[in-house]
Amino acid sequence: MMQTEFRAATTHYQSITEVRQFGKGGILCFSSDQLCVRDLLNCSVFATNPSKETEGTQSSKAAPAAETPARKTESPPSVSSKLDNTAVARPRLKRLPRLPVDDFKIVFRPSAGVDLAQYNDVELRAAVVAKSGLHSVVADEDLVCTNLAKNIFTVSTSCADRVANYAKIRELTLRGKKLGFHVYIAPPDGARAGIIYRAWNGESPQDLLQELRRANPLLPIVQARDMGRTSRSVLIHFMAEELPPSVKMFGILYAVFNFRPKVEACLNCRQVGHRRDVCRLPNRLTCSSCGPKHPEDYPCTPQCVICGDAHKTGDRACKQRFQRGFSRLSRPRQRPQQEHQQQQPEFQLEKESFPSIDDRNRSSRSKSPGRNRGSKGKSPG
Repeated sequence: MMQTEFRAATTHYQSITEVRQFGKGGILCFSSDQLCVRDLLNCSVFATNPSKETEGTQSSKAAPAAETPARKTESPPSVSSKLDNTAVARPRLKRLPRLPVDDFKIVFRPSAGVDLAQYNDVELRAAVVAKSGLHSVVADEDLVCTNLAKNIFTVSTSCADRVANYAKIRELTLRGKKLGFHVYIAPPDGARAGIIYRAWNGESPQDLLQELRRANPLLPIVQARDMGRTSRSVLIHFMAEELPPSVKMFGILYAVFNFRPKVEACLNCRQVGHRRDVCRLPNRLTCSSCGPKHPEDYPCTPQCVICGDAHKTGDRACKQRFQRGFSRLSRPRQRPQQEHQQQQPEFQLEKESFPSIDDRNRSSRSKSPGRNRGSKGKSPG
């Protein structure tokens, strides 16, 4: 199928002994002729975006083929058209660089309809520094990192005094337009997340953190916030390896459960990785259950954005609604050392109550020869 491509690439195409697929969209050629290998490496016929000179050579070489009536006028699909439908031709987001571990991270999440991909990091950083009121020399040590997959960007700073300047920002001016942002301080690296239910009554994150630290002075609580207006749960971060079994807040004792984050799904663009309230696309006014736009009384079949099954997005029936790498939602167990200390006295009592197997075997061996000798020494008469 690719003889036309090889003829356009090299005149030594007859020396190619084997052609097979390599990876995703790649082609692997075997040839013992070094001139053929050199021509294939230097040619641009197999590139996804061939140059104009290459297109001109292809059209000039394909002209005699069109004069022959025996050949079809339609040429076989080129390799470039095949690559356009593969993951090689699609741009991929690179892995984000790691910010300093000991720095404070302030996350900026834009309002719905704002696409951060339209702005570069230099514009974002300049807008943040100008709105914070800090001098450019003072803020020169702070870093900005953009996450286009989640449509957010993070400001990393090592100074605790500058955190308040960044956290109070609610809007930024970009290219002459004022855009709204939701800004919050991310928990430190290594913090453990726990959740308490039916505990939020409209308090601000600052009030929650202040009350939790006052009522639990021995717990290393670093952050607390509500889980949204539709939920009464409170998310608490502890700088500890294990979660406490309970916390006190406003005179009420709450059980602490392990927090397992769910996969973020957008009901506007029907994609995962972000929520609807921060979607970069404008509101489409489509059905949040199935996706397309239809009348309200239309009996539609729901379709999950996460797994594609016939149920609502994020429903309990979805087996992929939780992010990978997190344990199930459960109460934290007691420490193994405490359990061992509680069980160890019971085990010692049971061990003392029963003799060991070696002692019983030794006693049975010492008694059995005497009984056997006595029975043999007695005469039957």
